[in-house]
Amino acid sequence: MKPVKLKEHLVSLHPQHASDNLEVFQTKKARFEKGGTLTKLGFVPPQKPCLEASYKVACRIAKNKKPHTIGESLIKPRALEMVELVCGLEQRKKIEAVPLSNDTIHSRISDMSNTILEQVTSELNSTPFPFSMQLDENIDISQCSQLLVFVRYMCSGTSKDEFLFCQPLLEST
Repeated sequence: MKPVKLKEHLVSLHPQHASDNLEVFQTKKARFEKGGTLTKLGFVPPQKPCLEASYKVACRIAKNKKPHTIGESLIKPRALEMVELVCGLEQRKKIEAVPLSNDTIHSRISDMSNTILEQVTSELNSTPFPFSMQLDENIDISQCSQLLVFVRYMCSGTSKDEFLFCQPLLEST
């Protein structure tokens, strides 16, 4: 933060510390750096089951074409209620650790999308047979032209049809 904005922030949001001198803040910083880690402050990295549950919920949200905010606003509160009623408060605390925020769901869906793209391109590169590509132009609801690319190829003795990518077109065809 710029010094002017930092001073304004201090005065407007923390008026009790506005008259503190620089030494007070330096000792607070030294105390924090000495003993303050994220885990000691209550922030813990997601555990593997929580991470897996978050990915599964993100996959379900993406497949049902629902807004990313539904995880935090609808799914998690109802899941917490169900677990508390059926299993008790101890199990509810475990479910509370599952990250389902809008940004988390978005990043999970992006990760899964990138992984699928990598898998399809590696299968395309490893197949000894030629593949066919189908290009299609589509216009979305905002009247923006988009190029859709589908591929058909042989993999493990079976024919596969996959959606490769969608890219907005800057010019008309």
